[in-house]
Amino acid sequence: MDSPQDWVSLLGQLDRQVSSGRLSPDIAALPDLMSSYDVPGVSIAVGHVSGQVWAAGFGVLAGGTSTPVTRSTAFAACSISKHVAAFGALLLVQAGVLDLDADIDEYLTSWRLPDREGQHGVTVRQLLAHTAGLSDTWYRGYAADRAPSLVQVLEGSGATTTPPVRRTLLPGSRFRYSGSHYSVLQQLMVDATGTPFEELLRTLVLEPLAMADSSFDQRFPHQRPDQVAHGHHVGGTRVPGGWRTQPELAAAGLWSTPTDLLRLDLEIARAASGDSKLLTRDLAIQMWTPQITGGAYGLGTELDERGGRRRFGHTGLNVGYTCFSYVWPDSGTAVAAMTNSEDGWELLVSIRAAADRRYATTRITAAPLGDVTGRYVLHDDYAIDIAVADGQLTFAAAAAPQPVVLLADPDGRYRHPGLDLEVRFVRTDDQPYVLELRQEGVTQIARPATAQPE
Repeated sequence: MDSPQDWVSLLGQLDRQVSSGRLSPDIAALPDLMSSYDVPGVSIAVGHVSGQVWAAGFGVLAGGTSTPVTRSTAFAACSISKHVAAFGALLLVQAGVLDLDADIDEYLTSWRLPDREGQHGVTVRQLLAHTAGLSDTWYRGYAADRAPSLVQVLEGSGATTTPPVRRTLLPGSRFRYSGSHYSVLQQLMVDATGTPFEELLRTLVLEPLAMADSSFDQRFPHQRPDQVAHGHHVGGTRVPGGWRTQPELAAAGLWSTPTDLLRLDLEIARAASGDSKLLTRDLAIQMWTPQITGGAYGLGTELDERGGRRRFGHTGLNVGYTCFSYVWPDSGTAVAAMTNSEDGWELLVSIRAAADRRYATTRITAAPLGDVTGRYVLHDDYAIDIAVADGQLTFAAAAAPQPVVLLADPDGRYRHPGLDLEVRFVRTDDQPYVLELRQEGVTQIARPATAQPE
């Protein structure tokens, strides 16, 4: 793993322009970005599967105060809560308490998803993958003395500010990210085990992974007020009371530190290699497998495998907070970062881009030129012609029919001069090469014209 000084240097040269994936001349130090985006505090941790960890805090617990953020300062982990809850649910699957493909009605007793005539049942897998088609909901939290119960959240009753949870799409038909899936999962796990959720996750996940500065208990921040970062709205205004209470624990209720969060992602990486004592390799790989064809979400996990990069984890946004936790499995490294501001995302994207450049280590072998020439078809019959001229690849497309030379990079990629465009050629087993075309961080696939379906 990098030395602490390496990351101190990286944080002194963060890129403001991260869409291309290449370091631009527009760089700034972390304190400058914190000032630009009105972010009072940031905490960052970097860890390796070997057990090495570097962590540091920057800024203050709350705007206008002097108490510093340290590596043990707790932040709201926002939607990373889903990632942790999913790990706990899979441990229950592994123990035979839950079945991924069973109907949730087999487990729910305190509340039931209202029936709709002709609708298919919802499965545990669909809850984890956000494919159950449940109500589109984002949870804003409550003042501590006005928070409803989870059952009231599911019913949309009492002081609840979100609609009742219902099936609004055909289960399994598509991905739709919504906290309602994880509220149902939370109730299901409680009903199946007879254990309060915060206690269940402490026993299943937090204690075995030594996540000592983490808790789903909403009393946790009140018990250690000098070690909790206060949330801030856009523009730097402090959240009244410092933070909000989230009865939707599995969806958004975890309190944690970056050091604790990367422990989870590194354990999943170990499990995917067959080296975990907690989770089986099969279940870890399912966490990292798209549950909808072509999708970017597994079981409680955001997936990114574009442009030769592989990283898995989760991002989060609550009222007053932003965060991410990712692992780059090819380098065995995880990075987590948390802020106490809704304005923190732009800063976090710059930190994540620095980690991408450092840890996305997959090397791409250059394809033989003669094997990749020909016509490729992108969406809507958009044609791309690849040829060889004077020993170099040339690129011509529908919008620019005059061929231009593609500049070769040492790692097997090719660049289009003058445009934010990268090209690489990829094949699986004995299949023909496909062309990956990357612009502004988005990768599209063009297939050989001869391989197009009739």
